[in-house]
Amino acid sequence: MDISKKTALVEALLLEDLPDCSEDSDVGVSDEEVGKDLQVPLSRGFDDYFEEAIERVLAEIPSSPKNEEVPSGCSVDQVHTSPIPIPSPEIALPSTNTSMPRDTRPKVVEPNRKWKKRDLETNISEYNANTEVVEEFFAHCTKPTDIFRVLIDDILDEIVYQSNHYATQKGKVLNLKKEELLSFIGINFYMGYNTRLAWTDHYSSASDLNNPLICNTMTRDRFAMILSHLHCNDNAQMPKNCKDKLYKIRPIVNALNKKFQECYHGTREMSVDESMIKFKGRSVLKQYLPMKPIKRGYKLWCLADQRGYIKKIQIYQGKDEEMSSNFSKYSLGERVVLELTEQEWGKGKIVYFDNFFSSVALLEKLKTENTYACGTVRSNRKGLPQNMLPDSKMKRGESDYRFSNLDIGYWKWKDNKVVHLVSNFHGNEEATVSRKEKNGSKTTVTCPMAVKHYNSYMGGVDTADRLRALYCIDRKSPKWWHRLFWGLLDIAFVNAFVIHGLIFEKTTVKDFRRSVTQGMMTMKNAGQKKRFSSDNAPSSGPSKRRKSNYSTLKDEKTFG
Repeated sequence: MDISKKTALVEALLLEDLPDCSEDSDVGVSDEEVGKDLQVPLSRGFDDYFEEAIERVLAEIPSSPKNEEVPSGCSVDQVHTSPIPIPSPEIALPSTNTSMPRDTRPKVVEPNRKWKKRDLETNISEYNANTEVVEEFFAHCTKPTDIFRVLIDDILDEIVYQSNHYATQKGKVLNLKKEELLSFIGINFYMGYNTRLAWTDHYSSASDLNNPLICNTMTRDRFAMILSHLHCNDNAQMPKNCKDKLYKIRPIVNALNKKFQECYHGTREMSVDESMIKFKGRSVLKQYLPMKPIKRGYKLWCLADQRGYIKKIQIYQGKDEEMSSNFSKYSLGERVVLELTEQEWGKGKIVYFDNFFSSVALLEKLKTENTYACGTVRSNRKGLPQNMLPDSKMKRGESDYRFSNLDIGYWKWKDNKVVHLVSNFHGNEEATVSRKEKNGSKTTVTCPMAVKHYNSYMGGVDTADRLRALYCIDRKSPKWWHRLFWGLLDIAFVNAFVIHGLIFEKTTVKDFRRSVTQGMMTMKNAGQKKRFSSDNAPSSGPSKRRKSNYSTLKDEKTFG
C-alpha cells in the first residue's frame, strides 16, 4: 500500500468521533435502558478506544514486501520508521499569564553620552529667596491653634458633610458641626501624648484611668458616634471598577497637598524620600520595608524642605497604580521625583534623593527644567561611565570622577565603602568631612563637594518623621483608611510646628502639641447635656432621694 494511503487511513481513523467517557456520564445508555441488566463499559476511557483504533489500523495495513519499490530520495529504514503525522485541532487555550506586564513603559533610546575627566566649576544660579512663609495666610494667627487651622480648614467642611451624609445613608442622624469636629480631633491629639490602652479607658469610672478633661469635652457615646461615622468621600459615587485605591481619602490628600504648597515656599534645598505610616492589618496598600523604623505600613513618597516641612505627599498604591502620561517613559523612582517636584520647576531649587530614585536621565530632565539635583546612584544604572578606578585600588578619601557632554557629574568616592553620586550642577571641588574611628577619635577625610552637600541637605523627610513620631495618634482601627487619615493630620501638625517656629519664638513639640490640642478641645463642649444652676433649674417635681449606700464600680479595684 502506498505511504500516502496509509497516512490517510490513519488520519481518518484517528479523527473519527469517539464517545465521551468521563466519569459523570452514562455512555450509550438511554433513559429507558437504565435499570436493565446491561453491561456498560463505564470504566473504559479514551486510552482504550485509542488502542482499539490503532490495532484496526495496523490490521488493515499490509506489510511491505522486501522488493517493494522505495521512493527516490528515501531509504528503506526511513519508509518504515518515519513518524506518522497526527493532526491536532487548533484549540485557543487561555493564556496562563493573566497579569499585565510589570513594565509597560515605551522603550527609550539612550543618548550618546561622552564622559571625560576634566575640570569643572560648580554652576548654580543665584536664588531669589522670597519669604518662606506666605504671610497672607497667617496674618491673623495669634496662637498655635490658628496656624494649624489654616492648614486643615479646607478639609473640615468636606469631612462634616460626608460624615453627616454617611450617617444618613445608614439611617442615623449625626448632626456634626465644624466646631464639634475640631473638638473631636483635639481629643484624638490629646490621646497621642496622654495614652491609654484603649480610648474607652479615658471614659472609665476608675480613678486611675478616668480623664476629666476628655469627659468634660465630649461624652463617650458621642465620641463613638463620630468615630464610627467619620467619612471623607461618598461611597455611593465610587465607580464600579475604581482604580484609585485611595478613593475614601482622595479629597483629603488633594486638599492638603494644595494647601501645603500654597502657604509655604520652603528652603532652597529640598529632599525626596520615602516615609511610612504604621499599619499591621490587612490591606493591598501595605508595604514591608525592613530597613525603616516602621517596617510595616503605608508607604508615602514625600517632598520635604530642610526644616522638615512636607510640601507634597504621594501614597504608594503598588505597581498597578496609574501613572502620569507626561512621565510614562520614566521608571518608578524617576517618575516619583518628577511628579513631586513639578511645582518647583523653574525656581532654582536644589533637590536631593537617594539611589532608589536617581539616574542620569532624571538629572538631565531636571536640568532642562532649571532644577538642580544631586543624589547617590547605583553603579549599574544605565548611562554611567565604565572606565572608573577599580574599588580594590581606591584608598579611604580617594575619589574618581567624570563629566558628560551635558555637564552631568559622576563621582566614585571611597569612605568605609565605595559611594557613587551624580549631580547636574556640582564641579570637581573637594571638601572634608569628619569621621569617628573605632577608638572614639575623630579624623578628617577628603571627599567631593557633592558628598558634603548631600550629607547636609538630604535629611528633610527624616526630620519630619522624627517630629511626627513623638506624639502621633497611634490607635488601632477596623477601618484601614483611619491610619492614613490620622497620619495625614499628624503631618499637618508637623508643618504647623515648622511655620510656628518661623513666625513666633521656637518651642518644643510637646508644648506646641498641648497648645494646639487645648485650643481645639475648647471650641465647643460637644455632646454635653446642658447644666442648670439651682436657681435657674426648671422644676420637675419633688427631688429624688439618693441611696446612702453606693455600690463599688465594676471597673474600679479596691486597694489595701
